[in-house]
Amino acid sequence: MVTNSCDFISPKKTTLINTELANSTIDFNDVDVYPLFMDCNNCDTSEKQNLCFEMELIRRLQKLTSKTVLDATGKVNDTVLVDILVNTQGEISIVKIHKNEIVAEQIPELDSLLYKSIASLPAAVQPSLKRGIPVNSMFKLPILVSVKE
Repeated sequence: MVTNSCDFISPKKTTLINTELANSTIDFNDVDVYPLFMDCNNCDTSEKQNLCFEMELIRRLQKLTSKTVLDATGKVNDTVLVDILVNTQGEISIVKIHKNEIVAEQIPELDSLLYKSIASLPAAVQPSLKRGIPVNSMFKLPILVSVKE
């Protein structure tokens, strides 16, 4: 006895939709809209928005840290990389600070200064969007640390 099903002749719509979803590629490493400070909202391309966000973030951090004097025990000239997270609510935080042992020994207060500065940033940031949905985004922010004896 042989039985046939209509599914073999004409697949169900849900099967077609699931197949289309499986075949569509979603790049979760790229976003449609980068996080934005309100000052960057008038940029016309996503690349310009991303550059504006990064430059505005650097400008605001420089403003917060420029008046702080750190004691260093010796000469330092290095780059510290800071992993920055902008979450789905637009909150900015530090995930990790990458620095070598010399910077850690010479400027032990650097981490606390960076955490304090990031916490002082305004919460008026629009999060990244992927297909219209807020998503987390990570940035690697290079910070030049230079101390002269």
